[in-house]
Amino acid sequence: MIFINKKTIDKLTESHKESDMLSCYSTPQSLSACTSRAIILLNNDRIILLFLNLFSSKVVQKVEFEVAELQEQKYHSGYLSSAIWSFNVRGQHWKFRIIKKILPLGSMQRDFLNFLQHNIIN
Repeated sequence: MIFINKKTIDKLTESHKESDMLSCYSTPQSLSACTSRAIILLNNDRIILLFLNLFSSKVVQKVEFEVAELQEQKYHSGYLSSAIWSFNVRGQHWKFRIIKKILPLGSMQRDFLNFLQHNIIN
C-alpha cells in the first residue's frame, strides 16, 4: 500500500471499470486470492476483482462474476479501521479486508463500503 493513490487506482482500473462502478483497495484474506493486494470493482450487477503485484503497480489477474452468484455473504464493520467482507461464488471462498479510510484515496473507500452495505449485502 506504499504507492497507492487515487491516480494509480484510476490508471489500473480504466480498462476494466464500467462507468457506474465503485472501486476500493483491499487486502485479500483467502486462499482463492493469487496476491495480497486487490482492487474490487462493484456495481449492482457485477463484481470485478483485480489482483495486483507486490508494489500495487500492475494487474496480474482479473476475476469477474455476477452479483447474483454471491452466496453466504458476511460483512463485519465492527473493526475500527477496517471492514471484512466474505462470500462464496462458483465453489470458491473469497474474503477481503477493506480499510475504511486511506487518505490518498479520498472518499473512495467509504463510498464503496456504503454502496456495498445498502445495495449488495443480503
